[in-house]
Amino acid sequence: MIEIENTYFNIFDDISEIVKLGEDVQRDGLIKPSKLKDSLSILKMYRKLCDKNEITKTFAVAESFLGEAKNQKSFLEEVYNNTGFSINIFSKEDELKAIYSGVVNSVDVPKGVIIYIAPSSTSLIHYNRRNILSQSMLPYGYNTLLEIFNSDGKNDPETISKMKAFMKKEIKKDGFINNLDPETQFVGAGTVFASVSKLAKKLTHYPLDIENNYIVPSEVYKKVFEVVQEVGLDKTKKLKGVSSESVDVLTSGICIFEAITELFDIPQITVSADGMREGIIYNQIVPEANDKPFSDMLGYSLDTIRAFNDRKGSNTEQVYNVAVMLFKQLKVIHKLPRGYVKPLRIASSMYDCGKRIKFDNHTKYSFNVILNSRLNGVSQKEILLAAFACQCQNLEDFNLADWIKYKDILTEDDLEAVRKMGVLIKLADQLDKSRTKVVNDICCDILGDSVILKTVVSHDASFEIMEGMKLGPTFKKVFKKFIEII
Repeated sequence: MIEIENTYFNIFDDISEIVKLGEDVQRDGLIKPSKLKDSLSILKMYRKLCDKNEITKTFAVAESFLGEAKNQKSFLEEVYNNTGFSINIFSKEDELKAIYSGVVNSVDVPKGVIIYIAPSSTSLIHYNRRNILSQSMLPYGYNTLLEIFNSDGKNDPETISKMKAFMKKEIKKDGFINNLDPETQFVGAGTVFASVSKLAKKLTHYPLDIENNYIVPSEVYKKVFEVVQEVGLDKTKKLKGVSSESVDVLTSGICIFEAITELFDIPQITVSADGMREGIIYNQIVPEANDKPFSDMLGYSLDTIRAFNDRKGSNTEQVYNVAVMLFKQLKVIHKLPRGYVKPLRIASSMYDCGKRIKFDNHTKYSFNVILNSRLNGVSQKEILLAAFACQCQNLEDFNLADWIKYKDILTEDDLEAVRKMGVLIKLADQLDKSRTKVVNDICCDILGDSVILKTVVSHDASFEIMEGMKLGPTFKKVFKKFIEII
């Protein structure tokens, strides 16, 4: 992870090694010497990586099960003495808080229930307007469920059925929620939902490879259940391109999800790509996001992208501001509803991101950069619209064949909208051609078939006005009006 100004972060590597400490603790209440040896070997390797990369600050955490180990103190001392890592053991409340923070700051769901399925637990968090109403952590995850039913000796369908029945019974007994508001939406996070997302996309031939904010309708996730149940609980198989876990682990996790859907009759589920890890990072880097989640998740995402990718002298912030001005001032002629504001914000904030790849025809490359950027608090359709709007800065770069690939997501109205947004963003770029933030405000007058833009400037803007007027023919083509800039 790289941090900037105690505000923004980027994850630049993720290395995973598995030592199943929880199995020992749950069975014997102790961490065995062999597991301690394995843990130290891995943590020493991590320490070498930290030293090699000149990492000066680390924070290490352990899930709450470690606190139940009778020899936890000696284990933590051995870790510290051999690696220098001081491990903080989370309580269940800490875990739930981290899960909530990671998820609620990733998806734009104001009223929801978060489902987080982990190896040894299943967490349910009910919230409204960024306030937690109730929460629960059941001591059953996809690994523990497998352990409970491992010696059943029955065939797969019976075992799967028993797993679901067991989880339904435990959730009911927990009494998490009795009545839910009809507006409450469900959000799934963790590896199980990442796999559900991938399978759902394969089954429906969904054209976007974006995990965060992917919405899976009930008729689709039910098909996913059928596919996974047909594969069964085979420990030797994996679903290629779907999950790194063996099939039995995936099936066990999906059994938990299916039990929850049957209890709550969930019409659709939104998948979050974030979870406990991101919540822990927020706690360290942006602690205010834990107490008061971001009111503008998209704004934070765009600021993070700018912090890590803008070159010295970049004018993305100015182009963004001028594009938003133009959108407001020209509302009478573009007639686009507020639903297009987020795509405009993304496209204008990342209007030149394709230059990271190549300057020539950079608007073409911007399309893929936007689609593959981490953007929270925005729907997948809005990200796609932003990518096309950025491409439409140069209408010659727009290819209708590319648009047709997404015909099940986009509409004819969207096609007109991305062209209009593309021209507004290009005009905003032209009005800061000298990169001196000369334009402070814009006033618009519409006279017949002409649009007059009156610029409020801090110094001579003749160069910007000249460059802006070059866009006159394109403006006329898209908006059916002549433009004059003064």
